[in-house]
Amino acid sequence: MEKNRLKILLIEDHAGYPDLLRDILSEEINPSYEIESTSALKPGLQRLGKGHFDAILLDLSLHDSEGLHTFNLVHAKAPFTPIVILTGLDDQKLALEAIRNGAQDYLVKGRIDGKILASVIRFAIERKRSEMLLRKYNTQREQILASITSILIGLNPEGIITHWNPMAESTFGIPAIETVNKHLSQCGISWNLAYILDAMEECRKKNKPVRLDDVHYKRSDGQERILGFTLIPILESDAAPEFLLFGADITARKQIEQMKTEFVSTVSHEFRTPLAIIREGVSQVLDGVCGGINKSQEETLSLSLLAIDRLTRLVDGLLDISRIEAGRVELKKDLLDVVHIAGEIHKAFQGRARHKGLELKLRIPKDPISIYADRDKLIQIFTNLAGNALKFTEKGFVEIAVEGKGEAVECSVADTGKGIAKEDLNKIFGKFQQFSRTVGPGEKGTGLGLAICKGLVEAHEGKIWLESALEVGTRAVFALPKHTGVKVFKDYLNYQLKESVKNNAPVSVLVFGIENLSMVKQKSGADKLLIFMDLLERVIKKNLRRQADKAIRDDASVLVVLPATPKKDAASVAERILQMLNEEHEENSGEAGMKISYRCAGFPEDGNMERVLMNKVLRSGEKHG
Repeated sequence: MEKNRLKILLIEDHAGYPDLLRDILSEEINPSYEIESTSALKPGLQRLGKGHFDAILLDLSLHDSEGLHTFNLVHAKAPFTPIVILTGLDDQKLALEAIRNGAQDYLVKGRIDGKILASVIRFAIERKRSEMLLRKYNTQREQILASITSILIGLNPEGIITHWNPMAESTFGIPAIETVNKHLSQCGISWNLAYILDAMEECRKKNKPVRLDDVHYKRSDGQERILGFTLIPILESDAAPEFLLFGADITARKQIEQMKTEFVSTVSHEFRTPLAIIREGVSQVLDGVCGGINKSQEETLSLSLLAIDRLTRLVDGLLDISRIEAGRVELKKDLLDVVHIAGEIHKAFQGRARHKGLELKLRIPKDPISIYADRDKLIQIFTNLAGNALKFTEKGFVEIAVEGKGEAVECSVADTGKGIAKEDLNKIFGKFQQFSRTVGPGEKGTGLGLAICKGLVEAHEGKIWLESALEVGTRAVFALPKHTGVKVFKDYLNYQLKESVKNNAPVSVLVFGIENLSMVKQKSGADKLLIFMDLLERVIKKNLRRQADKAIRDDASVLVVLPATPKKDAASVAERILQMLNEEHEENSGEAGMKISYRCAGFPEDGNMERVLMNKVLRSGEKHG
């Protein structure tokens, strides 16, 4: 067959029709058409078995076969060849049914000219090629997905399951046929659905993968297991993203990690007591409590004391790193002024810097910068970094700095010390790494400080990195997100909701605010408003009874989370706060015409997701007060 000639098989029982079509297509040159015809189905099928055709023109009303059965036989014989149905005005419905079963198009006899016929044939061929390519792609995709040894679950924007791979079938003991086209809540798995749906919402907002650590679930046999997932958004133009839930059953790994953590923790704790006794004994001998010692004995005991202190630091470091690796770091977060904390660290290290003949600089902004963090952990990060800088700097200076960078605050400790080689920077946060150590005397660390810093910074949703050059110095930087009061409140509420779902306990939310805020601002001014908000925050905090109760201020409102408190009891707390507020500030409040109100929402009455409760108390909740 010539390169630009298309070979067509016509199966049609009207004697003059083949010549008619040849005449119609005779003027078509690029491509040209060669038509071979048969007048019945049986010889047509035989001809298809002997050679290749670019397309088939098929009449569904033949003397030896009629209807859709005719198309099905031809399609089965030549599944990869495009078929165009030839039909009369009275059987177009049958032609459409054939298209639904795999035909590419149809033509009405008596309404065909050369251009139409040529276009239909060419488009049928191209559509069939595209269909075959798509089928090949889908087959390859299914083969790839089936070969993946991790759990892979496809989800549409509403949480309906679109894919359930063999590993998911094996892990959960549920076949794909019982899960596909069902919502996650109906797939037969007992797991923390709110956690996954919240992750989908976060993934949708951030448009980037979200990790889901420690997703607990219960198998149909009652066995409790743990999953580790990454939720990946799949974007298509402007449509809402679909998702891939990609992960594995990590129960065995978690059990091994737990055993390792418990071993390290137990050994470390067992070391502490004898170390304390040994240190006390050596100190007493060194201080002369047990009698006089000579110069040589004093030197030996001093070296022993230094070694004991280093071993104690190593034990403390092992305990910290084991908690971090096990995900058991408990953060007692609150709104903190990171500028003030940097100033405290600067004061704490002044004596040590002077002892080494170094200048200790402080570069901080005038205004406070608030972050939501654990004060002790933040001090530990600064202390480790400042201690390292002083340890490995012999001359010059060390600088502690804080700088606001958009939605984050960047904290750093820079020095003019030995520096770290470029090739070692990517390993610097590993355990027991000490690239600035030299053989011989001098300060020695445990090699765990930076690994601990990295774990603590990441626990705060931050990032940490080092910039360094040999014989120039090092700059250790960590960035933590700034938080508005509402963001802090949402994080805390989300945590308490998860705990409440787990423990089947209630949790309530209150938001206090000035109903006529615009008028108050205009009438009283910003200073009086600030004084009143201070009073409101103080009165609310005075009325919180439990340690877990949290009140967080944001502009002209105070947001309150009351764990283990039913909604009706939360309303009673709110009324008591309003009464006390009126008693303490009745005169000024009256002058300003302030109208204080609150909104209340609770779990389980109003929902079990943070965004649902926040929407109720911030936008649509009923006002009281």
